[in-house]
Amino acid sequence: MLNIALEAVKMIRPYTVKEFERTKKFTTKADKSIVTQADLTIEKEIRNLLISRKPDSEILGEEFGSKNGEQVSTGWIIDPIDGTRAFLYGVPLFSTLISYVEDNEPIVGVISFPALNQLIYASKDSGCWFQNGNDQPVKIWISSANKVKLAKAVVSASGIHSTTFDRREGSKAYNLSKIFDLARDVIFINDSYQHIMVALGRIDAAIDTIMKPWDIAALIPCLREAGVVCSDMNGSVTNLLYGGSLLTASSQTLLNELIVQLNGRDV
Repeated sequence: MLNIALEAVKMIRPYTVKEFERTKKFTTKADKSIVTQADLTIEKEIRNLLISRKPDSEILGEEFGSKNGEQVSTGWIIDPIDGTRAFLYGVPLFSTLISYVEDNEPIVGVISFPALNQLIYASKDSGCWFQNGNDQPVKIWISSANKVKLAKAVVSASGIHSTTFDRREGSKAYNLSKIFDLARDVIFINDSYQHIMVALGRIDAAIDTIMKPWDIAALIPCLREAGVVCSDMNGSVTNLLYGGSLLTASSQTLLNELIVQLNGRDV
């Protein structure tokens, strides 16, 4: 499955880069997210390749859903452009995400950053790998010795939605202001890129308060195989694929601190 997913992102990358350089138009969906023609075309082309390689598989994609709405227990999950606003406005940190899931558990994840020509990929129990351009892939792993406390941590957030700064989205306003008060530094990095920065050891933790299965699926195998600790915003690791949010950290100690401060309670 990993080789099929890698084939798919490599196949679609030239088109994605070309559209990144020229796309200016978008429409707004019912959930107020935006979509471009490139989102639709990329998902269609990836679906066609996946079907040609494994015809009986179910597929869930951001733009065209699945036979069961927004759930697939076993099959492919696609996000053609994770970070459509970044793609549209010229920020090269958007990605294409493909995952294969078995019994609601992502076992393969491929993350392509087309504009950066970088790949991060993993399959269960086989490690997480980073490839820059045509360089040889390098295995990545967060050291278990990294026990940085929040006071000395660099933390990223994908935005202020569903937080005390902006309560209009989501069912809860997480206390992001406490992270600004307590962390050594806080930076905003959009979408999947921030979680990969945790895996690469560039930052210590990343916060995504609202996520869909297609935002999360490809990340889970990569992050776990890189030694990154993951949960939803409330600290649950059960059914993380459909948990609706994602919190990642370089250690369980740091993750626990973040959960306490974001929720204003003990874990």
